[in-house]
Amino acid sequence: MYYTDTVTIPNYLCDCHDRLTMWGLARLLQESAGHHAESAELGFRQLIERGKAWVLCRMYFVVDRMPMESETVTVRTWSRGTDGLYAFRDFELIDSQGVAVTCSTYWVIIDFESRKAMRIHEYWRNIESHPDVATDREHLDRLRIPRDAGEPYEALKMGVRPSMLDHTFHVNNAEYIKWVFDCLPAMAPQAAPYRFAIEFLNETMPDETIAVQVYAAGDEKGTSYFKISNPRSVAVLAALMPR
Repeated sequence: MYYTDTVTIPNYLCDCHDRLTMWGLARLLQESAGHHAESAELGFRQLIERGKAWVLCRMYFVVDRMPMESETVTVRTWSRGTDGLYAFRDFELIDSQGVAVTCSTYWVIIDFESRKAMRIHEYWRNIESHPDVATDREHLDRLRIPRDAGEPYEALKMGVRPSMLDHTFHVNNAEYIKWVFDCLPAMAPQAAPYRFAIEFLNETMPDETIAVQVYAAGDEKGTSYFKISNPRSVAVLAALMPR
């Protein structure tokens, strides 16, 4: 089953140029994914009653353009099935000109107490899957920072605040995306179409401090790499790729 939401872009998800931000887009996609899961009795409330929760692992965006404040858009999402621990979900953001952004994602279901991933096929009985791939990548490989990306510099350091947490009591995925894009010049994400990949490796907890490192050299294709760490581990790797 394909699921759609119609959304009028609110100004609180936009940047200083009145354009939807990447972290705002991530929030909209998470919301639509939640609505679709609820319709199949796999939403947060239904899972938490069973001591389980959804966790987002990888996201890959292909951005042609971002809609502006007050534009009405359609978020279209569907399941691409499962494989072992992972559930695959794709998205399209559609504006008056057609498909503006596509996104492919990997998710797992964890046990809320142990934080361990569960075999997902046991829960995947009420969602119809479709093979359509929204982006140009059928598989989302693990992110790696190449050796020739150069030495990183610390672009941002800050403490985790309660407003950054979600209902699993760790930092919401969209916050990491906000931190990455906060390390860019104000116009950089809107300068041209781009692709963006992010992998969530470890959770960040309340009152921890995070540091965002940027690899200034990038690679021969012009990709910029980012690493977000907390005191215990590397939490996130990300890559911003020109098109």
